[in-house]
Amino acid sequence: MFLYIKIKFNMEKIIKATPLTQEEITLLREQYVIEYAKKKGWDSNKLSTTQLLEIVESKGYRQPMILG
Repeated sequence: MFLYIKIKFNMEKIIKATPLTQEEITLLREQYVIEYAKKKGWDSNKLSTTQLLEIVESKGYRQPMILG
């Protein structure tokens, strides 16, 4: 269990140090929308314009390569 966590942490450092492709950025943003909506109690498949605007204006969406 501890070995897995250490490997995962090291992989995150590698991901942060290397440039992301447009496809990777898109995938990270899609995942961010799902997680953000879940945190807010929203249905990620039925977001309003106002909800989408809130998401795309957030730092996590604008800069998906920043973890945490």
